Amino acid sequence: MNVTPVQKALIKTRKVIANPRAAEFAKNTVCAMAVETTLKASFRPTFIYCDKHANKQSKKYAATKEFLYQTFCLGLYLSLIKPFKNKTYDILSKKLAAKDPEDKRKLDLYNAFQEKIKQAKDKTSKRQLEDRFTHLLHTNKDYHFGKGVKELSSILSTVFILALCAPITSQIVLHPVMDLLFKKNPKQLDKTDAYVNQTLNKDNK
Repeated sequence: MNVTPVQKALIKTRKVIANPRAAEFAKNTVCAMAVETTLKASFRPTFIYCDKHANKQSKKYAATKEFLYQTFCLGLYLSLIKPFKNKTYDILSKKLAAKDPEDKRKLDLYNAFQEKIKQAKDKTSKRQLEDRFTHLLHTNKDYHFGKGVKELSSILSTVFILALCAPITSQIVLHPVMDLLFKKNPKQLDKTDAYVNQTLNKDNK
């Protein structure tokens, strides 16, 4: 039986989609937000620049500002998410473990396996432990609780970084950068800022 190039591509795509690691990646909060922010940094400036109803200078200013903002958010997120997530997980774990001995047992079980993966001697052993851990997360309910607390920590940290830290710090960092890239012209800036605000409001709806 001859396999066409299209069939080969479909077979490869199916293998990737069916791979447990790909599924874990898709369900991971940090990975999902990193991909989403990367797409925003790529496509939002493009859509702004393709707007036929705005003048060239306004489009250029808005697209540049959006690109810098999304890129800044991505960099800030990736640099802060790990320490924030770990700290949030420690706080939640201690509070939950103090309230219920059964929750403490489940968290200890989850943490012990995570530590075992970190202490793996080589890549092969680590890969085997990760595969076993993934299997346990899907089949053993005792591990579900720890995974849930871990993901909740990621979600809370993500909201804190992107909804609070990013907007505040970007105002401090990006304004001087935009002033350097686009020399201030009072007449032009009034029109440009109005267009930028209108565009960002549409994107946020």
